[in-house]
Amino acid sequence: MKFLIVDDSPAMQTIIRRSLEKAGYADIEFRLASDGSEALDTIRTWEPDLVITDWHMPNMSGLDLMQECNRQMLGIRFGLVTTETSPERIQEARDAGALFVLHKPFEMDEFQRALVPIIQGSVEGEEILSRQQEDKTTYDLHLPALSALTTVINGVCHNPIVLEPTDMRSIDYRHLPYVVSLFCDHDQAVIKAVCILDLRAAAILGCSYEGADKSILQQCLQEKMLDRHLLDNIKRLMKLTGALFYDPSHKQDLDLKGVHLIPKPFDRLEKLGDSTGDKRLDLRVGSVEYGEGQMILMEVVD
Repeated sequence: MKFLIVDDSPAMQTIIRRSLEKAGYADIEFRLASDGSEALDTIRTWEPDLVITDWHMPNMSGLDLMQECNRQMLGIRFGLVTTETSPERIQEARDAGALFVLHKPFEMDEFQRALVPIIQGSVEGEEILSRQQEDKTTYDLHLPALSALTTVINGVCHNPIVLEPTDMRSIDYRHLPYVVSLFCDHDQAVIKAVCILDLRAAAILGCSYEGADKSILQQCLQEKMLDRHLLDNIKRLMKLTGALFYDPSHKQDLDLKGVHLIPKPFDRLEKLGDSTGDKRLDLRVGSVEYGEGQMILMEVVD
């Protein structure tokens, strides 16, 4: 992931860069700019995934930079780190597209809480689900068989996992963030199914995959956050799960489109969680070592 840090203070550039490094994300690149004008040139040529910018800078402010990128339709995501405290000005920044606004000086846990939804894909996941394309596919979706899903998961996990059917229930938002995996059709890339894991189930699967110490899971639950490598473990499991959504008459399974950490409810997810169609599988994810959590596999319906 590529980060552009924009601040006229070299010391603050260093603080933000070190904060990103301490957050534990290894596959990242950095570039620096000292004002909005310099940043705009870098954005055009380098196309960063996230710009973290100060507000008040010479030549071009952080707000002006966001507004100019919007005008040019560059599709860049922004976060602000600033001394600005006026509620009206903060709202102006959010209206311009700032995904977060942090006040200097910030604490490391504040910084990480702001970054996690962006780095781990919640913004993208919400957009994909909320802007679902019309499903023009003609085949019938088949949910994974419980026995096959159990076999696949235990075939690659170091610690054994038990999957047991439970009564259909709404999403329990006491165990946020959720990990939502989206499965799509091969040809049309339309979302056909989702897998929803509460934080407990996500941590159990991520830790079981590599046989992690129980303290890792406890840290996830306490901090309400998944490390990047645990999310990668879940992605590996979900890729295998996609092959189990199989329609034998059309010889069609599903591709994994993405795995997203969702820190808070949104309308589309709540509607899915409240649906009661027959193409839904509610499961208890259990582990002697790690405890239990909630998992839902279901068809995406309009």
